[in-house]
Amino acid sequence: MKLLLTILLAFSIFTIQGQDVMYDICPIKNSESVPNALVFDRDGKEVDLKSYIGKRPVVVVFYRGGWCPYCMRHLSALQEIKPQMDSLGFELIGITPDTYTKLDTSIKKGGDIDFQLFSDKNINAINAFGIGWKINDELYAKYKDSYGMDTEWWTGATHHVLPVPAVFIISNGEIQYQHVDPDYSKRLSPEILLSYIASINAAILEKGSN
Repeated sequence: MKLLLTILLAFSIFTIQGQDVMYDICPIKNSESVPNALVFDRDGKEVDLKSYIGKRPVVVVFYRGGWCPYCMRHLSALQEIKPQMDSLGFELIGITPDTYTKLDTSIKKGGDIDFQLFSDKNINAINAFGIGWKINDELYAKYKDSYGMDTEWWTGATHHVLPVPAVFIISNGEIQYQHVDPDYSKRLSPEILLSYIASINAAILEKGSN
């Protein structure tokens, strides 16, 4: 039996049908620099993501949107480990194609999360990180008409692009680790994420002491 088959069958059907498209991605690799991309904060202010991150240790989580229950559960789980991430010196950032006026939905459904969220409604960051896939017209219509989920309403755009759920651990302006899985139900667990962060933090401290 497939994982979580009984939960939101409609989303499962859609993903199975669109799975081949979802694999048509090329994520940026470890050791590559953070790409240039413009995103929007909750007030609609444009933010240069590369400049915002700078050289600081950061975890960037790309998720499909406030409509996605798997994404909301993942954000909620990450919220629970945020104190440990803070103690290790890593900032947590969430990026979604939802327009900035919809970010409050993610905050509420994610359990009143208090880390930084950005709207990538123009899919600049999603494409720059190489994790965007386009919903074809048939799937878009099926998703909207049969399941009541209109990506145009959520994003405020007609590009019909969603990110493959992904996590990038960044330090010194470079990708240190990336987890990208086209299977929307498989997310990087908080425990594994913390282990990677702790390892990277130890390497940063060791380098700084030399």
